Amino acid sequence: MSVYVINEERVKAVSTVFKSIGLEGCEEFMRVDPQYVSLSRLQRFCGAISVELVAVNSLVSYVLSMRGEKFWNLFTDFTTSKCSEIRDLRDAVKLVKEFTRNHNKLYLEAKMKRLERVLKCADAFKSLRLGQIKEYLSKLSLCIDAEKESKTVVFSAKMAYYVLRSTKANADLSGISIPVDRRVTLVTLTAGLLSPTRKTIKTFIELENLAKELLKHPKNVRVVWDMVSEESGIPALLIDTPLWLIGGYIKTSKENEIVKNLMSLGLLIDESLLKRLVNELTYVLRTKLSPP
Repeated sequence: MSVYVINEERVKAVSTVFKSIGLEGCEEFMRVDPQYVSLSRLQRFCGAISVELVAVNSLVSYVLSMRGEKFWNLFTDFTTSKCSEIRDLRDAVKLVKEFTRNHNKLYLEAKMKRLERVLKCADAFKSLRLGQIKEYLSKLSLCIDAEKESKTVVFSAKMAYYVLRSTKANADLSGISIPVDRRVTLVTLTAGLLSPTRKTIKTFIELENLAKELLKHPKNVRVVWDMVSEESGIPALLIDTPLWLIGGYIKTSKENEIVKNLMSLGLLIDESLLKRLVNELTYVLRTKLSPP
């Protein structure tokens, strides 16, 4: 395993551009996130139970066989025709089990076991319905015996927040760490926030391999984005959305193409500011790697 060092200059540079984007700018990224678009549609069809449906499904949304954008659109399509039958948490878990058996089959036995444990967590979901996301995380992590910062637990809070915001509701996200997945880990490295002390990375393939290694140590990633969150004044859970969207383009697109792709989603952010953000988050690609 490599030892990583935090690049404080890069933390400051990334924090500065996020501070310029602000809370409203990060929520603008959320508005155009295809996952948010899908969950907004789910909420319009299914109403209040949508928060529980989405949170429960998020808890088994790992090792997917498709991109997240497609996964959540498929979940919405599957659920909207059936949600009128949902009355409580037990019904929600039953429907998510059906969806998982059909469309989320990798590690199916482990996912089914987790969904069984969720049935005992009604108190956590009661807090979630009230918009008390931090209380939900505390209760849920104890109930299913998982770390409060673990990827799927925090991800369930993010997706539930998406549903809440689609109804104009709000919630306190302060102090909640970022859900660490492959995209976020890669962007952490391309932004230059963490660097290995014993390796010189010269190619994008080497960078991807390093990201796979770093993903096994998510605390390192959480620490630097908590720093960015503190310095920028934006909750890490909201910073996650632009990272996730940009991370989806990094492998296949140059910086200017990433900007165009984001603008094509209907993103209403000053283009020069968006270019600054993309440039900061692809810093290593532009300055450190050998050309392909």
